[in-house]
Amino acid sequence: MAEQRSQTNLSELAPGLLVAMPQLVDPNFNRSVVLLIKANEEGALGVVINRCANVSLREFLGYQELEYKGPAEIEVNLGGPVEQDSHLLVLHGEEPVFGEESDDEWMLADGVRLITAHDGLAALAERGAGRLRCYVGYAGWAPGQLEWELSEGAWVPLPCEAGLVFDEPTDRIWELALRRAGLDPVALVPGGAVN
Repeated sequence: MAEQRSQTNLSELAPGLLVAMPQLVDPNFNRSVVLLIKANEEGALGVVINRCANVSLREFLGYQELEYKGPAEIEVNLGGPVEQDSHLLVLHGEEPVFGEESDDEWMLADGVRLITAHDGLAALAERGAGRLRCYVGYAGWAPGQLEWELSEGAWVPLPCEAGLVFDEPTDRIWELALRRAGLDPVALVPGGAVN
């Protein structure tokens, strides 16, 4: 019964945010905030929203022969340790690109849409979308792995907020997310390490 309750709670977390607690020492997730896209008994999938790849979105899209007409300061992010060389996920807070019913675009939360199709990214680049974030790679958990990490206190779940995804400086997202969870990052003391 407890196992089923854990699975139900996990599925209720997605889409939502996971904020790493200090005891999560894995370098891929230390001080990270993950937008959890999908979670069920088969595992979980998300993107780290606060790790810069040190490449501007304009430069990155230039490699793909797309001209980005939006703000120059937007950078590409490392979405996680899995498939950083080949997997691209795009979050945006703009009007739908493909319409309301599409297999290539999903509403994750109010003001947060996910696109996986290259055509969608091209349309957003042409629009000059400012509420746009691109992530290379993603985070994934095997069945039971995220449940265990949650039970060890490695993550604090939060509802997804478009403002945190699009409007805050990347290097401040972790601190701001903890504060929204009612925690003071300065007062947190790392406990036993969780990898």
